Amino acid sequence: MRKVLTKVKRCLAVCLCLALFMTTSQVTAAQENADSDIMQEYLKKMATGVDIYPLVDEEGVMYGYYEPYSEDDMKAVMPRYGSSIEWTIGSNQYTKGVNIYTLGAGKIIYVAIGFSEEGRSRLGLYNRATDEPIIFPATEVTNGWSGKITLSENVTTSTYSFAIFNYSDHTITYTGSYSL
Repeated sequence: MRKVLTKVKRCLAVCLCLALFMTTSQVTAAQENADSDIMQEYLKKMATGVDIYPLVDEEGVMYGYYEPYSEDDMKAVMPRYGSSIEWTIGSNQYTKGVNIYTLGAGKIIYVAIGFSEEGRSRLGLYNRATDEPIIFPATEVTNGWSGKITLSENVTTSTYSFAIFNYSDHTITYTGSYSL
């Protein structure tokens, strides 16, 4: 009987330690995210009912947010860099721009891009240092973008190119511009 009680006590102690460790780890991670200026800005806009979408990649990492706007909402923006695009992208493929920018937390990318025909498409970035795309599912639309992307502290300062992902079953030509 003593052996059984000893085993039960050990098991309970291990479970309690695991529960304490997992709870502490999650609370700490949530606090770090909530303290960032960009996350606070995002939460404030959400609370006031602004039409805003988190830029979360397919692994669940938040890279910032996308805020659509209409031509009436546009303010005079003097971008440092800008590029016009006319990209034709095949079905279920993506294209990255040839321009390479150093981006990090707090950078804003303005987009005004239309489609030659409707089709599921997403915005993203292509990390030139790691040769990996970052796809933002929340930016999926079927007819174009007009808005701005604000990058969070999860965007490691590195070199990136702008990217568009065509998830439709046909080729689409994308025309417009982006600037930062």
